[in-house]
Amino acid sequence: MIAPVDANVVGNIENLVTLTAGQYTSGSLILMVSYGAHFAFILYFLMASMQLAPRYRVVPIISAVVMASAGLSLLREFTTWQETYEFVGGMYQPVTEGETFTNAYRYGNWTITVPLLLTQLPIAFALARPDLHKRAFRMAIPALLMIWTGLYGQFGETGDWSRLNIWGVISTVFFVWLIIEVRGVITAGIANSPAELKAWPKNIWWFFLATWGLYPIAYALPQLGFTGDVVVVRQLLFSIADISSKLIYGVILSRYVLRRSALEGYLPSAEALSTTPAGSTAASIRGD
Repeated sequence: MIAPVDANVVGNIENLVTLTAGQYTSGSLILMVSYGAHFAFILYFLMASMQLAPRYRVVPIISAVVMASAGLSLLREFTTWQETYEFVGGMYQPVTEGETFTNAYRYGNWTITVPLLLTQLPIAFALARPDLHKRAFRMAIPALLMIWTGLYGQFGETGDWSRLNIWGVISTVFFVWLIIEVRGVITAGIANSPAELKAWPKNIWWFFLATWGLYPIAYALPQLGFTGDVVVVRQLLFSIADISSKLIYGVILSRYVLRRSALEGYLPSAEALSTTPAGSTAASIRGD
């Protein structure tokens, strides 16, 4: 058992837990795959924007910006992870001096990327500009409050469960507020989508709930115990949530606006959906 350490010093449980070689390697791979996946899709989103009608091109461009920002943040997490541990006696021990691991970099990145991700929705759904600005602002406020209160609370995960849980509840209140605002945008998106695409906003809504719902689970996980498995599983949950809510979400929106562009008569989009001229015409009619 590791002796209690000042929570203000260690911040997160990673600095209190000894890892086996397998746990340390798993954590390294999870973080490496996470930043690698984000970097890899920057070019994809930039290329995808070239197939869209002009009004929708900003949707994948925003995703490319999110990929770069998230990739840099996760690369920093990866390097910090490596600097936090040293191999002693067949185990990876947290270093007692120098670098300490922190998940705060994720929160800093979310402060940048989450408002961008949310703004993509009303743009993709082609809401009128005044309504778009209003809804983006109304989503960004609870999102930022959710992130910042969660950031403050997670520094209590090294033993002060009251701080972790009280601020976790406060953060959840803002999350519920955010869900309400997102639901309003989804409803507007369903109403404003072509008949062939109305199922897409509905599916995006359930995808949003499923992927964003992983974050509070990862936030509360340290209460299960200061073990290597908890450390690794939490990094896995955070990374699955990040890849799903940023990368996969961006691909879904990009495919939605590609089909929407085709339905609105933009030929490059129709051609991108099929390899033959006849198929392009049919695709533009069907929204495939």
